[in-house]
Amino acid sequence: MFKPDNYLQKASIQPVELLKIEALKAAESQRIVAITVEKIRQSLDLEYIFQTTTQEIRQLFNSDRVILYRFNPDWSGAVVSESLAQGWLPLIQQQVHQPELVENISECSLKNLSIPPIVDTYLQDTQGGGFSQNETYRVCHDIYSAGFSKCYLKILEQCQARAYVITAIYQSQQLWGLLAVYQNDAPRKWQADQVYILSQIASQLGVALQQAELLKQTQSQKEELATVLKELQQAQAQLIQNEKMVSLGQLVAGIAHEINNPVSFIYGNLKSADEYTQNLFSLLDIYQRHYPQSVKAIEEFTNFIELDFLRSDFPKLFKSMMMGAERIRDIVLSLRTFSRLDEAEMKAVDINEGIDSTIMIIQSRLNPTNQRLQIEVIKEYGSLPLVECYPGQLNQVFLNILVNALDALEDSALRGRWTTKKFNIIDNPRIYIRTQLVEPDQVTISIADNGLGIPEDTLKQIFNPFFTTKLVGQGTGMGLAISYQIITQKHGGSLECISQPGVGAEFIIRIPLIQLVSNSVH
Repeated sequence: MFKPDNYLQKASIQPVELLKIEALKAAESQRIVAITVEKIRQSLDLEYIFQTTTQEIRQLFNSDRVILYRFNPDWSGAVVSESLAQGWLPLIQQQVHQPELVENISECSLKNLSIPPIVDTYLQDTQGGGFSQNETYRVCHDIYSAGFSKCYLKILEQCQARAYVITAIYQSQQLWGLLAVYQNDAPRKWQADQVYILSQIASQLGVALQQAELLKQTQSQKEELATVLKELQQAQAQLIQNEKMVSLGQLVAGIAHEINNPVSFIYGNLKSADEYTQNLFSLLDIYQRHYPQSVKAIEEFTNFIELDFLRSDFPKLFKSMMMGAERIRDIVLSLRTFSRLDEAEMKAVDINEGIDSTIMIIQSRLNPTNQRLQIEVIKEYGSLPLVECYPGQLNQVFLNILVNALDALEDSALRGRWTTKKFNIIDNPRIYIRTQLVEPDQVTISIADNGLGIPEDTLKQIFNPFFTTKLVGQGTGMGLAISYQIITQKHGGSLECISQPGVGAEFIIRIPLIQLVSNSVH
């Protein structure tokens, strides 16, 4: 029997139950979105975000394919990430062989998937549902009953799609790309909560992408600032090094000039002094012949000064003084050659002479002391034509490499490679210098030592600015870096180091005989 009261009661309960069901569905959807978004937001790495998004959504929707499609500024685009069930062809590979999938030029292009078509039963039935105004969707339960054009169906068939849900991804209110879920094997009735979940994930994905892009920009700016800072530090260190070399050159040139004047005076007068002495001895001989019987006082003084010894030793004394004066003149010439303040511009010079002048600068470190053995320099100079170069800068390179060789040999001594004279010595510390014309237009300078060598990990970094293995205060790490720059940039050549632990190290410089115009630019 029909009871109106019971009917009214049931009618009033039904909407309440429906509301509860809808609320439970909404809560479950929010929970699913939260879990998925949490996984996506675990990293700001784009590749991780892409892979996690597609994998999580495919598992969540139990679909055949999920893709992330990114637009280019010209509205072409490409699949940047894909999660695919077994048995289907990946679109990432297809787009390589089928450019039309990414060109997005025709009216049937993939970019139109972000625009609701005229025939869209889901959006028409739900009147847009609760979707936000900025988001656009496309829901297709079956491509063959949606009223699509033939060209559009062709693209969808190429994508192996039978049913799909696509939502737009916005980054900073601009369309970034598409997030698409495909069912390939059969039609599929997509539920409203599924579309809601996908839209929420797409919305959060846009936020994650924006944060990742900001992080990428921040890291890029940080790297650029670090590069600029390193370049500034390198430029500052090089300026300081150049100033030091200029100051050293000025000091050396000044000392050479000051020494040269008195040495030239001494050297020039020694010949006259020797001639005067010989004349006095000749005069003495004449007196002895004409007055063989001398007085007692003269005989006593003759014996006192040992005249016979004085007569034989005096020429030797003058010869020794002459050799000393010549040695000083050679040193002064080497100092002037090394400083080359009058040769700041490029000119053709004798490379061998430049090396000799540099060796003269470090001569004191080659000599033996109580703490170290003598370092032998073995020179094998080839017959070289004049080489066009910046002489002062090239001498700076020779000095940097030779000083490093000396440091290596002294370090080898501290580590027991060479013992003192109290013990047996297997080998002596040596520096080998070889110059040769290897090609008609190229000169090679090799500077090697027989120290302990350079480890492989250190060898890779020796030309890097500020890299040094020396203690704080003993090295700036700029000597070899500047040398590399002088050889490669200023002279259009090459500088390399060959070394093996326990064998020593060899620096090989190659420079052309004649410089190109591009290499002569400061």
